[in-house]
Amino acid sequence: MTAMTPDNWFLLMDPAWRPAEEDAAPPIASVVGLWPVESDGKLGRFRPNPAYVPSSPDAPSDPLDAVLRLMLQGRAKTDHIQLMLRDTLFDIAMNGDERPLITKSPDGNACVVVASGELHRARIAAPEWLRIDLEDLVSLLADDVDVLINPGGLAAVRLTGDFMRETMLLDDEAVEAPTEGLRTATWSGGS
Repeated sequence: MTAMTPDNWFLLMDPAWRPAEEDAAPPIASVVGLWPVESDGKLGRFRPNPAYVPSSPDAPSDPLDAVLRLMLQGRAKTDHIQLMLRDTLFDIAMNGDERPLITKSPDGNACVVVASGELHRARIAAPEWLRIDLEDLVSLLADDVDVLINPGGLAAVRLTGDFMRETMLLDDEAVEAPTEGLRTATWSGGS
């Protein structure tokens, strides 16, 4: 395992944070999370910072939360969500016996509960949490179970199990175009 140095990770900062002086280190509470930079220069999967404190209650807590908010505003598309799901580590609520916690969504469907960051986990009562990627999530999903992301949050959403499986099967070429479109969408503090 390679030690993390400032040269091999890319920080995502709270949009309101500004350094007091040039090259000032940010306070940990202003770091949304990070992407490790791999040896070939590509970014690894986003890792949320559990100590992050958003500058306002309306600020997105992480990239997945931000994209879900953009989608609800009509400023992002479904393939942007697929891109984030493929490239993000998130937490699944577990029931204490190595199985996902199953609950009902507001529209009555059986769902596993996923949190995109610590702020969303804090609203959800679960005996255990497991940090996973999309492939791990899909392996835990029963055929008739969907995924409820950030229940109680401003951009809570239910995604079907079939959507999650289709997203996992996308090849890298299929997500190239959404990557470019996502770069042009802005992260804003408003919802």
